[in-house]
This record gives sequence, C-alpha cells and structure tokens, in this order.
Amino acid sequence: MSQRFWFLFALVFGYIFLAACSAGAPEDMAETIIEKEGESVIETVEVDVGVEAPAAEEPVEEAPAEEEAQPMPSATLAPQATAVPTQAPVAPQLSTTPLVETRLVEVEWPENLHLGDSDVVRMALIPSEKGYTLTTEFPDHSTITQDVPVVRPEGYELSAVGRLDGVGFKISPAKDQVSSLPIDQPVIWHWSLMPESPGLQRLTISLLLRWEPLPGTKGIRREAVAYSKGLDMYVNSFFGLTRGQTLTTALVGLALGASLILFGAVYGFPFWGQNRASKEYDSQIRKPNQTLEIEAFSGLMLDEQDENLLRSLFQPYRRLIIQQEFLSGYSGARTFLLIPIREDERADAPTIAKLGIKHEIEREYSNYEAFVKRTLPPVTARIQAAPITTKNGGKAALQYTFIGHPGTRPVSLRQALMDNPNPKLLQQVFETFGPNWWMQRRPWAFRLAQEYDRLLPPHWTLEPESGKGKGLDGRLPFTALIIAIGDLVAPRNFRHVPGSGHQGYLTLSGQPNPGQPNLRLRWLREDFRSGDTGRVQASRMDLLRAYTAGFDLLGLPDPLERLSDLLDETLHGTRSIIHGDLNLENILIGPGGMVWMIDFATTREGHPLMDFAHLEAEVIAHLIAPQVRDANRYVSMLAVQEIGEKSGAPKIEPPDQQSVIESLQSLLDSLHEIAFKCLANPSQPREYWLALYMSCLGALKYRNLDEYQKYTLYLTAAHLCQYL
Repeated sequence: MSQRFWFLFALVFGYIFLAACSAGAPEDMAETIIEKEGESVIETVEVDVGVEAPAAEEPVEEAPAEEEAQPMPSATLAPQATAVPTQAPVAPQLSTTPLVETRLVEVEWPENLHLGDSDVVRMALIPSEKGYTLTTEFPDHSTITQDVPVVRPEGYELSAVGRLDGVGFKISPAKDQVSSLPIDQPVIWHWSLMPESPGLQRLTISLLLRWEPLPGTKGIRREAVAYSKGLDMYVNSFFGLTRGQTLTTALVGLALGASLILFGAVYGFPFWGQNRASKEYDSQIRKPNQTLEIEAFSGLMLDEQDENLLRSLFQPYRRLIIQQEFLSGYSGARTFLLIPIREDERADAPTIAKLGIKHEIEREYSNYEAFVKRTLPPVTARIQAAPITTKNGGKAALQYTFIGHPGTRPVSLRQALMDNPNPKLLQQVFETFGPNWWMQRRPWAFRLAQEYDRLLPPHWTLEPESGKGKGLDGRLPFTALIIAIGDLVAPRNFRHVPGSGHQGYLTLSGQPNPGQPNLRLRWLREDFRSGDTGRVQASRMDLLRAYTAGFDLLGLPDPLERLSDLLDETLHGTRSIIHGDLNLENILIGPGGMVWMIDFATTREGHPLMDFAHLEAEVIAHLIAPQVRDANRYVSMLAVQEIGEKSGAPKIEPPDQQSVIESLQSLLDSLHEIAFKCLANPSQPREYWLALYMSCLGALKYRNLDEYQKYTLYLTAAHLCQYL
C-alpha cells in the first residue's frame, strides 16, 4: 500500500480513540436504566405485648458499625421515581400506641461512570411531615425517593442501618453503616465506589430499621428491611481500558499519526518517534458577573479582586451567601464556605471556594489531579473544575465540594481539638487517608536537607543595592558558597517563587543538582530583574537566632548548634504521597467525627513522617502553648512523654492542671503512635524525632505565632536533641 494510506490510517486511528475517551452510555441504554428501577421490599415483625413473637427473619446480633457523618445535599432538582405505597415495618410494641413518623428515603447515584473512576452513592432518611424539597449533591447524578413510615414504640431505641452491595465494585465502607435515628432529624449515608468491570452493572441499596430494648423493657432486638432498591449503572470503557488509559492511547495515536505525516512530508519516510509533553493546567479566564449579590457575614472584608474572583467563579448565580471563612495555613490564601443561590431563588449545595495567588492555585489543581483525585476516598474535598481567574488578575480561585450534615458547619481540627482534645480524631485522619497515601511506601535513602531544608528560613537575606557584585550562582549547593555578611552579590540562575511577593519581599530559588536542596534567598523588595545586585544582610542562622533571642533553654542543649550537621545526615527512610502542609486548618471535622482534607498546593511525593511532624508542631504551638503557659511546666510535660523510654519524671503540678495536661499528652501519644506506623524501622523512632526537630525549628519563621508559641517549639527541639 502507498505511504499516504498509512498516514491517513494513523490519523483516523488516533481520532477514534480520542472520541472513545469521552463517550458515554448509549441513549437507548440510558432509557433502559430508567425503566429498570426496582420495587421496594417491606418485611414486617409482629410482637404481641409482653410476648416474644417470631420475626420474619432471624434476628441479627451483629455489633453496630461505627457511625459516619455525611455530606450536606443541595437543592438541585432531579427526576423523582414514582412512589410505591408501603406498609410500615411492624416494630415491637407495648401497650401504648407507638409513634409513627413519616419519612422519605432519598437515593442519589451516578448512572454513568468511567472504568477506573470513583464516585459516591448517597442515601438519606428524611422527615417529610413539614414538607420536602428534592436535593442532589452532584448535578450529573440521578435521584429517586420513596415514602417509608417509621414506627417508634416506647421502651425501644431505634437505629437505621444503611447497606450497599454490588458485584464488580470496590465499595467503601464495605460494612454496614449504623446510625441512631433521632426524631425530626435527617440521617445520611455515603459510600464511595469504583467499578472494576465495564458494561451495565447493578448495585443493591437497602435500609434496615433496628429496635433495641431499653433497660427494663422486656423483649429482644429486632430488625426489619424498610427499603431495598436495585440501582443500574453503565460503566463506560473502550476495549476494557480506563479513562486515563484510553486518553493516553488516543494521544499516542494522534501523536503517531501527526509525526508520520510530518516526517513523511519531509523525508518520505513512514515512521518517526513521538514527543509528548506533560499536561499543564492553566486558569480559565472568566468575566465577573457584576450583578451577583455577595452577602458576607458581619466583619468579613473582601477587596475588589476577591469579589471579582467570586463573581467569576459563581457567574451563573444570582446571590452568594458567605457563611464562614477558614484559615488556610500560612500561604495567604482565603477559603470560604458559601451557598450559591440560583435565579429562581433555589439554593444549591454549600460549597467551598479557595482564593489565592494564581500560580499556587494552578499548582494545587495540578497536584490534586496527580496525587488526590484517584487515590483518596470521596470524603476528601473534591475540586469541581479547573481554576478560574479574571483578565489581568494575579489571583485565581478553586471550587471544592462541601461535606457535612444539613444545618451544620464543619470546624477545623484545631477548633475541634480545642473543644474536645479527643485522640480519636487524629486516628480517624490516619484511618481515612493513610491506606492510600502514607502507607503506600517504598524504601528511600536521602540527605535530610533534601526534604527538610525547605521548612527552614532562606539561606541568605539580601537588601537590593546598586553596584558590581560578585556572582552568586543558584545552581550551586549552599555548602559550596563562600559568602559573608556585607558582601555585594549578583544572583544569577535563580527563579522568582510565584506568590512570595505579597509579604513585602520575594523568595528567589536556585536549581542545584538532584538530591541537593534549593538555594533560597530573601530579596527585600517586591520585584527582581536579571542583573540586580544586593547586599547580604543576614544568614539563616542569624534569622533563627533573632527568632529565639532571650529564650532560656532551662538546662537543655542548644538545638541550633546541631542543625548544620543533622541536615547533612543521610537518612534511610521511606517515600510516599504526602499532603505537604498538614496543618490544623487543612483538616476539617464534620458531625459524627468525619474528617476531610483541603488545600493540596504542596501535595507531592516525599517523606511520610514530615506530615505528622508538621501536624505535631501545630498541636504544640496552637493547642498546648495556649493552655500550658509556664515554660518549666511544659518541659516537665515533655519529660513524661515517651521518647525512646519513659523518663520516670514526676507528674505535673498543680493537680487542677493535671487533667488538662493528661488530655494534651494523649494527643501527642496518639500522634506518635500514628507516626511510628510509618517508620522504616519500627524499633528506631529517631527517624521521627529528626522530622519533628526540623519541623519545630522551621515553624519559628511563621509570623502568626507569638513569642511563647515559638518558645515552646524551641524547647521541644532542644529536648529532642537528647535523643538524636
């Protein structure tokens, strides 16, 4: 055959694969799915007064599963299934007439899903006596409803059990979800699922009511199936490939076809290699909707740029209600909880918007796509679309999904632990995100500076000054430079770190050889051009000494004296995906103790112990320091922590502080227990103490910490020196 035929064949092949990447289920298949809605099943249990009657099926004596809090639904209309008249499950009854509560079961699920992607199935049991509005959390999901009477006999505690089953799916949680059923309060369950097989698949969702006799009530536990429904889902795939595999194949086909034509046109040769560039995510420019009304809570200040970003991000809406602002680490970004209102005054689901420096927001979206989207469960806040920016704007915005109960707001982990220092919240963080992140580890040997130098202040501070300075090459490692205070230098081969100018100075970063930390400079002006020179004002050690000036070490060794040697040490640890900024404000707590994460600007592959060391430094500065305001008492508290071996130090006085101290110590013990699961060698905790030492010293540079908070971090690093 001619070369022209093969060129055309390669192009067509590529376009076929690309079209298949976005193909959904056929229309006739979608109609079949709608027609296949299953019928509800009601099983009844009859019990005479004072007599134990047999149930329709044997009582299940399983222990209740741990209760999980659920996301808040939105007010988006969706098709409603025809209700099937039902008879209430007959519960155990006493002589008095039992209360019958009118409720409605609402089920939301995706009818179409790509192989390899994950999504959410939601079931809610909602009181309906005072009216009902159909809601959906995701616009592309389907929602069906059905009435279910709920019988509440006296002397029994009522709970509801949600269950989701399906062959060919990974479902989490796999066990039953048990929730108490308070009167006039909704109960919501969520499951994350990932299909393992293409084609038409079926799930079964069911709701059981469970009556437990209260103390003093004669009877046994009973259960009845109050609702059961088959859910059809079409799993899209091209030749059994996932979406990512299909897209990759399509791009390969297109690249191959284009390269064949180009090379053939030039050289008359049918084959040529390919060169695929990695995908970059740029913000989409969107014009602000100036008619959008922004309703902020009292005391909230928004500048014109932030308002325009919100008007661009929520362009189709009529009103935007800002309910809450979360702190967002130390980046200067702003994070809000909002409710968008449509033109017809219908409220969509509460959502989260994050506003920040354009480059950092784009990097956060890129990290989310690479490390979060397909690895963490859906209880992680999901980014709904690419970043939005305005024309000539230096900032961008992201929209995250909100997870919570109706009528309740999430709180940060900091606030939750201040209200109740319960170590179970920390354990919940690890149990939820650990299996797919921190525990997916592989051995890694690295110099400590490669990972932890980035936490510390910059190596040199430069004051811009004209003149002829000696060269300062950013390709060289810090240890290879000979620079003194007062030298006039000309930085070259440095890049401006985007977003660092909002604090009145820039951070300039070099690009040394792999395995070496970036040489970083603090440039005391908000602009830097090639050829600029500056006078060396301070070194890193000068900054650290200034941060800790006047601090009494109380007999402990000076932690700064060992910093240089420890940074040069080679550590045999592990490597995994890490959050990179696991602070107390980036973990949110919903009702029932459900935890979820936001802010993936620094998510990457790195040392897993860095996340927990950073989180412990946060606990010390923001939880312990405000409650233990005496330095000697704090050092005594450190002495009874388990650092290798118990020190045998006496308990802390006065007694009225003992319960507070013990609760705070339990938080640290829990963090250590979690971190030790990520040690390369479980018998050698020094790997974690090194990470914590670096994190405590690195946190000294944060401007939002007061002197005493920095003092506690400094004392912690000094105390750790005894075990390094």
